[in-house]
Amino acid sequence: MLDQQYLRDHAETVKKATADKGFDPSVVDKFLASDVRRRDLITAVDALRAKRNALNEQLKSARTEELIAQSKELKAELAKQEPELEKIDKECFSLAYRIPNPAAPDVKVGGEADNEVLRQVGTPKDFSFSVRDHLEIGRLTGTIDMESGTKVAQSGFYYIKGWGAMLEFALVQYAMKKLMAKGFTPVITPNVAKEASVTGCGFQARSDKERQIYHLEGEDLDLIATAEITLVGQHQGTTFHADSLPKKYAGYSSCYRYEKGSYGKDVRGILRVHEFRKVEMVVFCLPEESDKIHEDLRDIEEEVWQELGIPYQVIKMATGDLGNAASRKYDLEAWMPSQKKYREVTSTSNTTDFQARRLGIKVNRNGKTEYVHTLNGTVLALGRAMIAIYENYQNEDGSVTVPEVLKPYLGVDVIPVAEK
Repeated sequence: MLDQQYLRDHAETVKKATADKGFDPSVVDKFLASDVRRRDLITAVDALRAKRNALNEQLKSARTEELIAQSKELKAELAKQEPELEKIDKECFSLAYRIPNPAAPDVKVGGEADNEVLRQVGTPKDFSFSVRDHLEIGRLTGTIDMESGTKVAQSGFYYIKGWGAMLEFALVQYAMKKLMAKGFTPVITPNVAKEASVTGCGFQARSDKERQIYHLEGEDLDLIATAEITLVGQHQGTTFHADSLPKKYAGYSSCYRYEKGSYGKDVRGILRVHEFRKVEMVVFCLPEESDKIHEDLRDIEEEVWQELGIPYQVIKMATGDLGNAASRKYDLEAWMPSQKKYREVTSTSNTTDFQARRLGIKVNRNGKTEYVHTLNGTVLALGRAMIAIYENYQNEDGSVTVPEVLKPYLGVDVIPVAEK
């Protein structure tokens, strides 16, 4: 949510920023019109309440019929105006929630085709044999079972078994150890959150059809799409002391997404599924620190993929690919040999004070309170990390060499082909 005075003073700037992100800019005009009506009503209701209070004082000393009649008239008028004010308040709030966080000034205006490749790190391996995709490797090693997932749940759910499960555990241990050394507090979060926490973090797609979040019928609960929601939401209504910031969390959770639509090759295997697990970073900080911390989070993500030894590229997203909450976002895309292209494996976003305003998260310094900035970044989306490892470290017989950095956690050098 944006500061309402800023919206009033910079309406045209906000409208352009809203359109640049691919959202409907008319919502800004709707908010401003509603806001004028709301402020007029506040003035009128406040005046009526002041008259009522003054009249009540008079009635204490002289209960004349005239004063009693005036009191009844004021009561009736307030009974009419106060519900109208409550209604317009909700309308203003709802409209303000639909205005996205403007992109940072250094973000390029455009859509997916305008995303900037900042750099490529590592050289894709030249295999001497025909490469397999991760699903074929998963079947050969007995580690990815899509058929059982479909039988027990539905398409888009899957089992990770044997050394595949051990690889996921190894990735979590590796990531958490690294993040603890960098000052992050490890957290295992709930996999559900109240609607207020979900929308407070900005998870409102451009339409209900695109919302991509599972709702638990009969409950004020959604299955989370990322631990960002539960990590940020835990401090709803919190006021930090300045000397306690930055506060850094590393959250582990399951994540759930509808993933509606057809995505071609993406429906094969575990690249785009309904349930997966992630290790997610979230940071609360002073506003002047957020740009630097955003670079730090990106550096951590790069460090992970460099240590895994997998080629990747860093993408700076254009405005149309930022989503609702982010003012700036970087993606890391790992090389996928079976597709001969880079695919997204992590991202990191600076959401400035957008989430903090929605959730009432502040900092007290020098006797004054202000909103904090929040940032998030995926260290490892575990399914996609498995895909990248399987495809880049595959051997001709279908086995997978374990990256050096993971061998101490996994305890083997190779994930073998399963016995028939």
